Amino acid sequence: MRPGQVQIDFESPLRTPSSDFEEISYPTPPLPYSHSIFPATTQTDDFHYMSSEDTSTRRRVAKGPGSSGGFMGGSDYDTDTLQYDDHDRKDKLRPPIGGRISSGRLHKPYPTPPTSISDFIHQNLEHIPPVIYTLLSCWTRFHKIGLADVVVWDEAHFGKFGSHYLKREFYFDVHPPLGKMLVALAGLLSGYDGNFEFKSGEKYPDTVPYVAMRVMMATFGIALVPLGWYTAVELGMSQWACHLVALMILCDVAWLCISRFILLDSMLLFFTFTTVFFLTKFHNQQYQSFSFDWWLWLALTGISIGCVTSVKWVGLFVTAVVGIYTIEDLWDKFGDLRMSTRNQLRHWGARILCLIILPILVYMTSFKLHFLLLNHTGPGDAQMSSLFQAHLVGNDFWKNPLEVAYGSKITLKNMGWGGGLLHSHVQTFPTGSTQQQWNEPAYNPNDELKFVKDGDVIRLQHTLLLEIFIPNLTCPISKLDYEVSCYGNATVGDIQDHWVIEIVDDIRQGKKDHVHRIRSLTTGIRLRHMLLGCYLSAANKVLPQWGFKQIEVSCVKENDPDDMHTYWNVESHWNDRRASSSSLFSRFW
Repeated sequence: MRPGQVQIDFESPLRTPSSDFEEISYPTPPLPYSHSIFPATTQTDDFHYMSSEDTSTRRRVAKGPGSSGGFMGGSDYDTDTLQYDDHDRKDKLRPPIGGRISSGRLHKPYPTPPTSISDFIHQNLEHIPPVIYTLLSCWTRFHKIGLADVVVWDEAHFGKFGSHYLKREFYFDVHPPLGKMLVALAGLLSGYDGNFEFKSGEKYPDTVPYVAMRVMMATFGIALVPLGWYTAVELGMSQWACHLVALMILCDVAWLCISRFILLDSMLLFFTFTTVFFLTKFHNQQYQSFSFDWWLWLALTGISIGCVTSVKWVGLFVTAVVGIYTIEDLWDKFGDLRMSTRNQLRHWGARILCLIILPILVYMTSFKLHFLLLNHTGPGDAQMSSLFQAHLVGNDFWKNPLEVAYGSKITLKNMGWGGGLLHSHVQTFPTGSTQQQWNEPAYNPNDELKFVKDGDVIRLQHTLLLEIFIPNLTCPISKLDYEVSCYGNATVGDIQDHWVIEIVDDIRQGKKDHVHRIRSLTTGIRLRHMLLGCYLSAANKVLPQWGFKQIEVSCVKENDPDDMHTYWNVESHWNDRRASSSSLFSRFW
């Protein structure tokens, strides 16, 4: 053998005696210093060697519907069979400890920029199916979208709400405002002036661009198809499963129909889909925590949660999905003993910031825009507090004299949730009683002007000269409370007509001890019956048809100082002997 040559002996594999079991051949383990040659600078360990090509894509995930792990899987570390041991040296590999295989799309390196059209097409072949499905979605959503030229179903509500935004008239509705503001934006971009009433079944006039508004609403429904496709891709589903998801969304008749009209449902579904899509994108960035993409998709998930709950509260269901995923994810990280306390706190802080604080900010921002736009009086004024109404353009509460005196004509508004005005009808209870609207404390016009204060005993007199009194009878609905009705006149009456004023507080002057006179709009009062000791209340209990389905006014026996339904404030106020102020803020602030 020549000098400088090395003889390598490759022996045949060791064989075991034959047996009844299946024989599996294994490679012969290397003998010390005889069958393996390593450069002098290379260090070995007890684990097998990983090439540089393998380390470029170390995150291995089982792909397909039957992949292990589940959507809730994942960890803060790479989940390949081997991982680098940063505590020792960069080229030493170690097996994973206690981590599950994460579900989701395989992480692939970014492709090189295309140098030709064929390269570009080859790199984007995976996007051709969702493009085709999106075009089909456009056809199903846009085809003859203007055929029904009448107001259909809930277009009567949401189209009308859009009109209020365009005219800046305040209205009240149970749903959050974002979706209705988007309807108004569609009308604004279409050239709609907001003067159509959107009565159900009424034909659209030529001045209402209802087709353009429907097209803009249908765009949200069209976007569901590509969002569904790419969500399935991010979840690691097979190609056939992605096709199935896209077809199910494309051919769903219910989603198709509600996307073709001026409704909130297409926007609700759109933001629901974006929430799930962004969550899957964030899930697939778990192998590189706190990177830019990781923060981006987490923040977009929070923004999407804020948007879906700002359209309808039913969006809280998809928020619950994100919440369950987050709890499970943080629980896994909490059980990972390799993760430092600092990283644990960083993960908690990131979730709190992006999935709690950020959605709340988005939700509050939608209401801020809502109140900024609707700054004129409108059909929803009565649902709001008296002081809120006073700040609306076109409201005349600023003409009110500030302090209430004997002889003042007033309206009393209940300060409970959705409280209305105390009023009466000419119609009677089945027992002969009536309710009140306009109220006037009894007084002698020749006396010196005297202001109403805490503890005063008054008689509330309707402008028709009827007195509010308690007939000592039970209410028709609230059987445990006393009925409140009208009786008598300015000269006929008794102690049943006497009420004691109890001041609660004042928005400007503060607590009861600092309030010396009752002010309109800002002072909250309670009215206690002098004889029976009950309190005038309107507790949102609806009367039957003979009471026009309005709120029952009663006198509650229980003295609950925290019961907002027993709180009243003076809303409108007239007094010829008291001058009105020209500035709202000069009177209250």
